[in-house]
Amino acid sequence: MNLLQRLQLANYKDYAISGDTDIAYTLLIEQALQLRLQYPALQHQAVALSYSNLKAFTCALLAFDGWCRALYLLPDNTLQLPEPVIRWPESSVAEAISPAAETTRWYLATSGTTGTPKWIAHSFTSLSRAAKSSKQSAALHWALCYQPTRFAGLQVLLQSLLSGAVITDCSSGDAQQRIGLMQQHTITAISATPSLWRQLLMTTQLSTLPLQQITLGGEISDQPLLDTLTALFPTARLLHIYASTEAGVGFAVADKRAGFPASWLSQRHSNLLLKIDTNQHLWLKPPQLHDTRLASAVDSDGYLDSGDLVSIQHDRVIFLGRASGVINVGGNKVHPEQVEQVLLQHPAVHQAKVYAKASSVLGQLVIADIVVDTGTDSNALQAQLVRHCQQQLERYQLPARFNIVSSLATNATGKLSRKTNVKEPHE
Repeated sequence: MNLLQRLQLANYKDYAISGDTDIAYTLLIEQALQLRLQYPALQHQAVALSYSNLKAFTCALLAFDGWCRALYLLPDNTLQLPEPVIRWPESSVAEAISPAAETTRWYLATSGTTGTPKWIAHSFTSLSRAAKSSKQSAALHWALCYQPTRFAGLQVLLQSLLSGAVITDCSSGDAQQRIGLMQQHTITAISATPSLWRQLLMTTQLSTLPLQQITLGGEISDQPLLDTLTALFPTARLLHIYASTEAGVGFAVADKRAGFPASWLSQRHSNLLLKIDTNQHLWLKPPQLHDTRLASAVDSDGYLDSGDLVSIQHDRVIFLGRASGVINVGGNKVHPEQVEQVLLQHPAVHQAKVYAKASSVLGQLVIADIVVDTGTDSNALQAQLVRHCQQQLERYQLPARFNIVSSLATNATGKLSRKTNVKEPHE
């Protein structure tokens, strides 16, 4: 069953999208059917969808899933496509493609954070596996904080559609503009990266929203942030999600604690098997790999290396960071995310980014960019942060410099941008 058939069967009567113009589920379905009839030549073709606005994009998804052979969700127009396609809505027709398969293949691009972006194939069934439908979920009003051409944004859109909820596009603008839009539309459910949640908290207006559903994903969810959100919204359902574009939907942790239970390593959870190798890499075994090109990346037991480093601490598996992002200080490995979590425990630090700077003596040095309270005495704070870090970190993990900055950039997926310029702040 495809996306359009699911919504036709559900027969939702309320609004699907709220924004500059609202649109009900019934009208959205009607417009999707008209779109199919208007462009019959797109049947059996590979189509690339770019994002202009939520209504047009959602209508195209409904029209083309189960109609086209393949859908490529373009995060931008510069990413190279692996085959000739028809671009939508530009409609620059390429050469004809072979007849359609029974199920439309949905292709999503990886973020490219740790390398060149890759196209990963999925199906509507695999992408919608995590979507939950209930009376409570149907009453939610979601804020879309990522563009839906990205895995995380598509997950939010599908959850909203398949539960009969309402969704508003809040994927652009700064934190203050997004909060204003959320207030205007009385948003009750938000899925965002920890970096974006910190930005929203810095507006001091997040608590004005009547949130019932809080979801974090894409980055490590540290305990202080989970505790802050729990204190602000004690009755809200709070989840932090682990997922990857390659493996598809992963798992959700609902106990408001960082990491996940170590017991999940010895039992199937969310239809997923997990294990940790001798190098502390987390491996995942999904019920099915929907992209056969990933077969060469799995081990003999069918597990896929996530590239994430973890450690077992008492009854929890704690995320340390990406294996590819380790800083080498005189032969010692430093995980930037681990240092960031320590810095974020200091009450004056709102955001932190830790990265490497080349050193002729040690190979690399640890540098920290931090966003702090306005008017903070930088000299006094630097001394406090040194003492604070010394209490929790080894000497080689200590930042060699703290740069106080006004803001930290996030990339298109809402994650903290790990790319740094050669020239550093204040130089």
